Amino acid sequence: MTQMTVGARLGRAAAPAFPGRLPGLDRVTAPRGRSGGATAAIALPGVRTSRTRVVDAAPASGHTAYRLLCLFVIMAAVSVVLVLNTHRAEGSYVLGRLAAEQTALHDQKVTLQAELDRLESPETLAESARRLGMVPAPSTATLRLSDGSITGVASMSDGGRTITVDLPATGVADPAGTAASD
Repeated sequence: MTQMTVGARLGRAAAPAFPGRLPGLDRVTAPRGRSGGATAAIALPGVRTSRTRVVDAAPASGHTAYRLLCLFVIMAAVSVVLVLNTHRAEGSYVLGRLAAEQTALHDQKVTLQAELDRLESPETLAESARRLGMVPAPSTATLRLSDGSITGVASMSDGGRTITVDLPATGVADPAGTAASD
């Protein structure tokens, strides 16, 4: 297929690159004083041209509802972002306050645990017992709760008297045969 112009396909003569120089064609320019500069139009012989005119755009009053809707959507979106940002900032302040409170409570826990460890030490317990008038026991007796048996004999610290324990279920438990006198 050969390369043909549109005019050649329709059986017309080919138009030159500068149409104003073709004999039989009139060059028409826009009247002076019109905006947009001078534009060239070509009037072809035998071709009817229509008169065109500039028409104002349609009135913009029909778009008022759409513009208000867009404005409302934008304002709602900005309001939602503002509210979410405010709640996020408030949460940040609450989180900071709770972190400070957690640190203070942790410090208090460590201090109280150190105080408890000091008070539970054997040396502190022995000193507290001496202040109350207690003395160490030379012998001890223990009670086994599973069967109610007593092992060992408890004696007073001065060594003169022994204490026996009387159980209602098993009777008197006095392996040495001595009775307690008070």
